[in-house]
Amino acid sequence: MAVQQRTIGGLSLILGTALTAALLVPTPAPARAEAAVCSGTRLQLAIQEQGNSPVDRFRFSLAVSGEGVDEETALKQLNTRLDRLRRELNPLVLGRLVVPAPHTHRRGRSSEQRFMANTGVSGEVSRVNYNRLIQAMGAMPGVRQQGMRSVADSEADLRLQQRLLAAALKRGEAEARATARVIGASQVTLQSIRRDSDLSRPRPMRMEARSRGFDPEEAPKPQTTLRLNLDYCLS
Repeated sequence: MAVQQRTIGGLSLILGTALTAALLVPTPAPARAEAAVCSGTRLQLAIQEQGNSPVDRFRFSLAVSGEGVDEETALKQLNTRLDRLRRELNPLVLGRLVVPAPHTHRRGRSSEQRFMANTGVSGEVSRVNYNRLIQAMGAMPGVRQQGMRSVADSEADLRLQQRLLAAALKRGEAEARATARVIGASQVTLQSIRRDSDLSRPRPMRMEARSRGFDPEEAPKPQTTLRLNLDYCLS
């Protein structure tokens, strides 16, 4: 390789003609993985598995309102109720309460018109503090419960997904082998796995019989759905 040495501003630069040429050559694009070749019969299966996780906590949503003869009075009453709600709920909730900006509207005929100010409050509460939350909320004017959902612990949900994955693969292989026997094939090869987005969702709860309290063991368990698309080669 021919090498030239030059000095510029006290710095010694070594230029290799081979190196310079290499920089001018475009880098080849990486080769694409070829699709698996099947010499027999291709079988595509869509497998779905569902399971429930233990309840770890509850996600609640409240509606809070204030009213008055004008917008300012309605907002003032709403803020007073929000302050009290925060004082009562902050010791009970997990993390922070979420309170969006309020909105106002008029209600009633023009001669008897009232202004309403509304917002929402949402957060999460542990199983232990659930009944205390309901009791605190029920004693406050202008506060209405919109919904309550049971939520799973993230680690428990991950373990459930792993169990569902194992079950889906086992069921897919069983179905592929049963199909192979029917068509007279002796080899079953799994060639690809495509996993759709898992669906993990809290479960809504009915809010009944508040006076007798609530047993967290009776809450509907959060549900996870796993979907796999499996491609087999039967030969």
